[in-house]
Amino acid sequence: MVEQAEGESRPALPPWLVLVISSLLFAVMALLAKLAARRLPGPEVAFVRFAVGCAAVAVVASRVRLRARNVRGLVQRGVLGGAAVLGYFLAIEHLPVGVATLLNYTAPVFTALWAALLLDEPLGAHAALALFVTTAGVALVVGGSGGASNFHIGRWEVIGVASAMLSGAAIATIREVRRTDGSWEIFGSFCLFGMLITAGPTARLWVAPSAWDWVLLLAVGLVSLVAQMGMTWSLRYARAAPAGIITQLTPVAALALGALLLGERIAGLALAGAALTVAGVAWGALLATQPQGTPQEDP
Repeated sequence: MVEQAEGESRPALPPWLVLVISSLLFAVMALLAKLAARRLPGPEVAFVRFAVGCAAVAVVASRVRLRARNVRGLVQRGVLGGAAVLGYFLAIEHLPVGVATLLNYTAPVFTALWAALLLDEPLGAHAALALFVTTAGVALVVGGSGGASNFHIGRWEVIGVASAMLSGAAIATIREVRRTDGSWEIFGSFCLFGMLITAGPTARLWVAPSAWDWVLLLAVGLVSLVAQMGMTWSLRYARAAPAGIITQLTPVAALALGALLLGERIAGLALAGAALTVAGVAWGALLATQPQGTPQEDP
């Protein structure tokens, strides 16, 4: 049986609900990052986000003993996750927040594939079909966001998809590392390597933040902290494929927030795609609530 990480207790909320809440918080974080990126470079926003996370880990480490057990897995998670966030924030800087988030959140396709390849998790027929429905919805949103006659894939769209590929691998890695390491150890590796990866571009493109910029930057860091810890915990108990489908709530919510608060246009085809994505998310949530037992340690 999987042992509870030292100092942790399992919350009363079911894992799928924690993942739903964290997914909605990630959408709020994307909106805040877009507001900050109106004046600041995307890598700088990402760097401060990671710095806030490192500060939180330092506070926790002063009170609770943190131990890295799976060092290789932690390094892999940190490098993949840090690179994914850098690509994501670059896309947020140059694309509408809804489109950038949707591109990044095609990650469930890659999560399921990486989990099957690296973790030997079977991809059942129902989960595969739910993934297909969700991915088709995301494709419709991306293709319809600018109108059917204006569809094209440019440099920043490619970077957004690349961030999704890296994010999918990172999420699958969390599923493995979560068997041996606690949430704070995993989050700490993510923030540490994320800071190292974004430090160079931040130094080269640095723009001095105003007082309001600092408010936005700190809000990005704090909201992402809560969302990230919720996601990391829930992935210990939910299989990678259904969990990846649930996270599709983030791009749908980001699309809605972008339309309501930033005036980003939602075309009819994009709305149809959002509805299809919600259907895939609901199906994934249903799969995730089915009893599956406690994850087992590898032999």
